[in-house]
Amino acid sequence: MISAGQLISERVMLKRDRFFAVSARDGSIRPGEFLGDGLWDGDTRILSLLRVLVNGVEPRAVGFETDDASATFAAEADGVHVTRVRFVESGLHERITVANRGGAVVDAVLEVEVAADFAAMLGIRGAVPELASPVPAPATRTVDGVRFAGIKPTRVITFPEGLTHQLRLRPGEEFALRLDVVPETDRPVVDFVAGLDEAKETYERWSADCMSVRTDNPAVNALLDQAIDDLRMLSNRYDTGIFPTAGMPWYAVPFGRDTLISSILLLHVNPDLARGVLRYLAKHQGTRVDEGSEEQPGKILHEVRDGEVVERGLWPHILYGTVDATSLFLCALTETEDWTHDHRFADELWPAAEAALNWCMRYGDSDGDGYVEYLGGRARNQGWKDSDGSLTNTDGTEASRPAALCEVQAYLHRGLVGMSRRKPSLRAHAAELKRRFNHDFWMPDEKYIAQALDGSKLQVRAVTSNPGHCLWMRIVERTKAAHVARRLVAPDMFTGWGIRTLSGRAVNFDPCSYHNGSVWPFDSALAVAGLRQYGYAVEAERIARGLIEASIAFPLHRPPELFCGDVRGPGEGPKEYWNTCTPQLWSAAAMFTCVSSILGLDADPRRKTLRVAPIETGLWKRIEVNGLHFAGQRVDFTVEGTTVKAGRLANGVRIESRARLS
Repeated sequence: MISAGQLISERVMLKRDRFFAVSARDGSIRPGEFLGDGLWDGDTRILSLLRVLVNGVEPRAVGFETDDASATFAAEADGVHVTRVRFVESGLHERITVANRGGAVVDAVLEVEVAADFAAMLGIRGAVPELASPVPAPATRTVDGVRFAGIKPTRVITFPEGLTHQLRLRPGEEFALRLDVVPETDRPVVDFVAGLDEAKETYERWSADCMSVRTDNPAVNALLDQAIDDLRMLSNRYDTGIFPTAGMPWYAVPFGRDTLISSILLLHVNPDLARGVLRYLAKHQGTRVDEGSEEQPGKILHEVRDGEVVERGLWPHILYGTVDATSLFLCALTETEDWTHDHRFADELWPAAEAALNWCMRYGDSDGDGYVEYLGGRARNQGWKDSDGSLTNTDGTEASRPAALCEVQAYLHRGLVGMSRRKPSLRAHAAELKRRFNHDFWMPDEKYIAQALDGSKLQVRAVTSNPGHCLWMRIVERTKAAHVARRLVAPDMFTGWGIRTLSGRAVNFDPCSYHNGSVWPFDSALAVAGLRQYGYAVEAERIARGLIEASIAFPLHRPPELFCGDVRGPGEGPKEYWNTCTPQLWSAAAMFTCVSSILGLDADPRRKTLRVAPIETGLWKRIEVNGLHFAGQRVDFTVEGTTVKAGRLANGVRIESRARLS
């Protein structure tokens, strides 16, 4: 049997803002083959079937090309060649060309089959069982196609008119059919040629606005180019700026935690992401207490949903049920100000930061012990490992609530340190939190950090990947960091591809579980960044190299949301998780974290000094970085081995190398 994970990695996905299309590699949309197939308007599937037939059968696929802006599918049947060019812009737009490349006249019938079921994403995923079995929507023939009635009425428009066409093609002749699938609105349908050009230009502009990396390893270049394109494809445009959604197909909606972490990781790639994310989250910051949505004053949202699940009251439009997004907001805002030197932006959002800090101190700390914890709600576990079984004792039993996760305290600490630059009184608070954390969470026998403190303030003694986040946020004392570094690369944690979410020695370890043994690229990348910050360059490079090599092995050089935590074997690739997202936001962001950690990038924006301390790697011998965003400027440099050569430098910006500088 083929897993959903394999099917997803082989899907062709196109997205523009809230509209996205998921199809097979022959261009067909068939939810019977893969549940996520369709044209989606946010959380609602507005087209659930799309098949092109020649003489009653689907042509034989002979190839496809996709570049995130568009996709081209090629097929052959009964003496004709079929080419389909597709892009997404407020709907799906396709040009179907049937060509006679032979030497005799060909008669053929071209048919297009379409259907809509207006399925809810959370329904087909099983999160809302009431909507798990959508039914076909009523269809009405129109002069130019078909209209589907439902929660979001949809039109299928063809030109020439009609879904069936009898063709007679002489040698060299071709017939072209324009197909548009759009919501029923008064807006004119986009011109195909102009729309396709604009889709491609969007990615060209985006690429120019982002940092560019070129190495002497073509596979690494392809990986990073794909990541740049995927970041743009995942992003939506709002009045607050650009906002990247979490992943396709299941999570193509705004999330808090995912985007905040990714924004920090991508500040040197394109800080406009952080600005758009922070403005959007501040605009939707909690203002009242609401048990249904778990909203509280100052709290940062977890996810945004729409469609039938919201209209029927089965799911909140904005769900605030996460424990970490609010402290991460503090980190992201202060790190953005520090990296970009954009003080005006920080001034604009400072009231939101103070409201978020108040939430951490009041609502986040439910028992007044100084730690941010959660009781549980719609999700039993409310950290990034939010599956039901992701927080257990070493014997596999559930940890009691409220639970204080180690990484959440690290986020709060980093947020306090960042805010103390403007509000010095917070320095003592940050220092005390760090002191208590290193006492309360440290397991002397394991020489490692506990995953959490449970409701009785006892350590949840599972050995997990979470302490890698603590290194990234610099809350770990240096003497303890040495032990954490050694354990992260020990055989029970490091697979050769990445760091397991749970030690291979645990009783509930499963390499193909969601959070208890799998590898998440972003999770491993945070550990990589943390290790490098503490001076463990060799360990950081080893994990970063494994993670990049794993990502290159996946289709289209796209790192998935997660993959199985099996040990890396000679000649074997990483094993796909059974159901994942790809492309995925923080997995794409993780690739740049791996690169910057190998390069040893560290910054002092106030002195406009970028430090580069490269370590040798098997991934490349030469790397060229152009247009790196730093202190409001763009910076270029090249590294040969460990020798750094400065390129374009803005006025006043310096590059400081701990290796040789030429």
